[in-house]
Amino acid sequence: MSLYIHHDGQDHEFTVTGDTGALRNSPLLAPAGRSDARISLHQLLARCGAIHTKPPTERTPT
Repeated sequence: MSLYIHHDGQDHEFTVTGDTGALRNSPLLAPAGRSDARISLHQLLARCGAIHTKPPTERTPT
């Protein structure tokens, strides 16, 4: 499963890894194309404020 954010004027894709972090068993995400980096779902939401389930090309503008 992929999740998407818009941050600093750019769109970024993250893949749910299936691993969980120590904080409340939060799912860990990896930036698409990178397997060496991980961030928890909670951390990503705190930093970016919004997470999308569809890529930018499939979202309805708000």
